Amino acid sequence: MAFLSWLESTGYVRWMLGSLVAYPFMLTVHAIGLAVTVGVLLALDLRLLGVYRTIPLTSLDRLLGIAWVGIGLNAFTGVSIFMTEATRYVTNVPFILKMVFVVLGAVSLADMQRVLRRNASSLEAGEVPPRGRSLALGSALFWVMAVVTGRLIAYL
Repeated sequence: MAFLSWLESTGYVRWMLGSLVAYPFMLTVHAIGLAVTVGVLLALDLRLLGVYRTIPLTSLDRLLGIAWVGIGLNAFTGVSIFMTEATRYVTNVPFILKMVFVVLGAVSLADMQRVLRRNASSLEAGEVPPRGRSLALGSALFWVMAVVTGRLIAYL
């Protein structure tokens, strides 16, 4: 806990909490990063699950880089927000669950990219392998639960 207390007392955290714009800016960018990540991935997940068959998967594959940018934004802003109340967050069940879902979502995204690139031609023909469908279902579940548990952090 000493390390977490130290994090909360850093000059960076004092600046964030003392500034009129820093903390709200971090929250805003965190929300934007989440919207980008979840928006792109839910569109891809739905496509792999058979919705929007007219959208070529190759066009959605190009958006996966944008989803990683959203994850990167959320990593930076999330760590910054975490530092402001680190000792509280490590015992907050919704926060812990959110982090589990984010990690599972990121792992499923990396695996999904491999599946998309390996099976690109058959996927374009409309044939989604069972692994692709299960990854899409898992991804949708992980990211929706990350959003829900993230919202619960403030209330529980």
